Amino acid sequence: MCGIFGFADWRRPLPAAGDLTRVTNLLRHRGPDSGGYWSGPGVFFGHRRLAIIDLAGGDQPMLTADGRYVVTFNGEIYNYPELRDELSGGGARFRTASDTEVILEGYRAWGTAVAERLEGMFAFGVWDREARTLFVARDRFGEKPLLYAASPGRLVFASELAPLAAIGAGDAAIDFEALAGYLCLNYVPGTRTLRAGVRRFAPATWTLFGESGEMASGQYWRPASPDAGPSPATPSDRGALLDALQERVDHAVRMTLRSDVPVGVFLSGGVDSALVAESAARQGHLEAAFCVDVASERLSEWRRARHVVERLGIEGVRVPLDPGALGRFVEIAGHLDDPTADSSAIPVWSVAEAAARRVKVVLSGDGGDELFGGYLTYPGARMHARLTTIVPRAVWSGLGRLADATGVGGAAVAGPLYSARRLLRLLALPTGQAHFAWNGAWTPAQAASLVGARRDADTVAGTLAGLAAAWGLDGEPSIHALQLADVGEYLPNDILAKVDRATMAHGLESRAPLLNHRVADFALSMPPVWRATSRRHTKVLLRALCARHFGEDYARAPKLGFSIPVHEWLRTGGRALMQELLAGERVARLGALEPSIVSDTVNAHLTGRRTYGTELWGLMVLVTWFEQRIASPPAIRDLPPADDVRASRGG
Repeated sequence: MCGIFGFADWRRPLPAAGDLTRVTNLLRHRGPDSGGYWSGPGVFFGHRRLAIIDLAGGDQPMLTADGRYVVTFNGEIYNYPELRDELSGGGARFRTASDTEVILEGYRAWGTAVAERLEGMFAFGVWDREARTLFVARDRFGEKPLLYAASPGRLVFASELAPLAAIGAGDAAIDFEALAGYLCLNYVPGTRTLRAGVRRFAPATWTLFGESGEMASGQYWRPASPDAGPSPATPSDRGALLDALQERVDHAVRMTLRSDVPVGVFLSGGVDSALVAESAARQGHLEAAFCVDVASERLSEWRRARHVVERLGIEGVRVPLDPGALGRFVEIAGHLDDPTADSSAIPVWSVAEAAARRVKVVLSGDGGDELFGGYLTYPGARMHARLTTIVPRAVWSGLGRLADATGVGGAAVAGPLYSARRLLRLLALPTGQAHFAWNGAWTPAQAASLVGARRDADTVAGTLAGLAAAWGLDGEPSIHALQLADVGEYLPNDILAKVDRATMAHGLESRAPLLNHRVADFALSMPPVWRATSRRHTKVLLRALCARHFGEDYARAPKLGFSIPVHEWLRTGGRALMQELLAGERVARLGALEPSIVSDTVNAHLTGRRTYGTELWGLMVLVTWFEQRIASPPAIRDLPPADDVRASRGG
């Protein structure tokens, strides 16, 4: 796990290598163990390393023995021993025991087809010094970030936005189409970022660049559909299905346990992380299990997590969390980079900080909800579609406005009153749009009012409609269609982005075994009856497997969600912080929001007339992001010399 930075210009001289190494060091938190760079005519690769595999020989950027190919790589290739054997059989000669060298020799042997051979999480760039081409690829699910800015004859890429902002890549302005998505969803969908002109490479894709720009590109993996899966399951198939699922989970966990440093696990009180922990404890060794414990009896998952660690005989580390964590809000929001407004970043940050004191690698249960149908929005979408056909949409629109006007006072973020209010707000939307908006913040109409200007308001109002159309969610979408949308949007752009930034801020590598394409294809090819059928029956197949190990009571317990009492915290311990960040003059500097509407929203929340904690949290993150990435990005001249970044040699 690392931080990477690349600058290729086929037509103009590069900035000074010393300046680019300073920019590379903006990623030092991602790779505190060492730094390296390589430069040649028209290209610079920078690297910050977190040493996990081949601690002595895996430094980067790395060159092939003949010097033709150079790579800068972030992530882990779990099947590198198998690929190494295959490549060696074809005549490749290796000088290290690292997974990085497998990418280099794999590209030499297989060209652009190398990405589909890799099992792991990755983002990398390979420079061909002979052909003067740049090949970039990203993993199947988007676990590892890769942002870029392209212009004629030039491409700049990095693991995070900060280096790109420092060198002035893109424009020092907000991308309003990206902002529209952020306001409605709490994250930026698709391949845009909030900084105009900077994009993200999509998951499961590769692109080959040359002097004329993009030469070729491809998508090397797509999730399976039920039509491609096994014949429809019957109750007599249950045992065989669970055996097959266990085999795939065990394979994925076994691969992610490959490490030359100790491995821990993030453990919530849920099904996904419990199954990962069980498989890891049975197949290898876990240093410890880390569980965040929110200071709220309703939200605390420590009791259930403790049941798992006692059952497995591993050490459990409880990480308390209270409103005092808001004292680091600006620091945390800064590390969210191209931001997500998901308030669960606070507990993820806290548990990552604690885990990093003990280990360099942790396993997590990320991906289980998307792949196996764990979200209540899946059966909720079915209910939404039925309700909207029974009662005219105009009636629901009126009820939604009433719910928004009356508010729910101090309702909890996951409580029934708050959920009912959100349901009423979303019934006026088509089902596909409502699905995206459920975990978001502002409705399209509210967001349009918030931005004020007519042109921008139109963009905001059409955001969810465009997103639903892009993912084929018009009409009454199937559970499978909703899952594919979440795998393609919510998972990489919210969940995985949040986890990557929060863990890498502490030099900690998070691995998600369930995000293995064999597990994913198996899960997504199952008939809906094995995924989600009602509010009481979600993640059916995964819960059945969990019951084998931890009992029916544990497996059937309702989902809590990894959340904090954000509404309450912003009325109490976070009140002053919210008022400071959302002061009129700071909001006005964005040039994108109406300060008076923001002020009215703050007052309504503080007085308890409305409950807008989620919405206001997102605006606080937005202001912090704007000040750090647009208004005052780091200037190269102010960055310290990169004395710990060594030059790579070879070729």
